[in-house]
Amino acid sequence: MVLEMSTKSLKNVQARVSEELYDEIDKRIESGMYASKSEVIREALRKLFAEQSRNFLRELAEEKDLSEDEMLEEWINVREGA
Repeated sequence: MVLEMSTKSLKNVQARVSEELYDEIDKRIESGMYASKSEVIREALRKLFAEQSRNFLRELAEEKDLSEDEMLEEWINVREGA
């Protein structure tokens, strides 16, 4: 699942993070990697969700005794409505 961002549909979320995480976020902004804390957090969440999806598909492939390539092909077929 690819998550696309539209500024019209953004919702505000508040979260408390450790001082260490806060400092890491600030470092990325100061380095120019990201423009804002929100951008860092959105990217982190997109990566987290993508990783969880990949892990789920790998586990499902193992359960069904399919190779990752076979599972990817099935995934593409589902997305294309085949």
